[in-house]
Amino acid sequence: MTLNIADQYYLKAKAAMSGYCTDWEEACEAIGYAISYDDEHCASLCLLGEIQAMYLGNYEAAFENFDKCIASNVEYAEVYPTYIKFLIWADEIDKAKKLVTFAKKVKAVSIAQLLWCEAYLFEVEKKYKQSLKCLEKAKTYTYNEDFMYFLQNEEYRIQKKLDIFKKKQKTKLAKKRSKNVQFRSLLD
Repeated sequence: MTLNIADQYYLKAKAAMSGYCTDWEEACEAIGYAISYDDEHCASLCLLGEIQAMYLGNYEAAFENFDKCIASNVEYAEVYPTYIKFLIWADEIDKAKKLVTFAKKVKAVSIAQLLWCEAYLFEVEKKYKQSLKCLEKAKTYTYNEDFMYFLQNEEYRIQKKLDIFKKKQKTKLAKKRSKNVQFRSLLD
């Protein structure tokens, strides 16, 4: 099995971005070559979308790359969790929900990652209990230790938010009750 030129440049770009110190010049040059060789190279489009969203904050350009990737190959599983995460960051919640629903039908997409995306959506909507349920379910579809650890950390973080939310609700309820209580003096 040989790699085509687009794959080789994609791997160069990915390598230039990994590690402690990112070589942006090499990464941008390599991703540019990969896309110029094959303008429908899904891995390169996905990586370019990630760069546009995460490092440049240019969500529109990122979404164009993700859409082009999906249009080119609906079965490219790696695009869905990444695209959904950036849709949430851009406050495109409805579109993210629709993409999660669609992605569940695509073969080879990581169910654990999609469940994490759902948990993230519930968290953004302040539905912490539902978010925790999704994370618990995601654990059953996780087959590597790193992602399991990530999910456990997410669960811990959301549980802390839930505890804060419950505490605020209790103080609001206590304030309401104290307003309704009338003190009478012995002289009444």
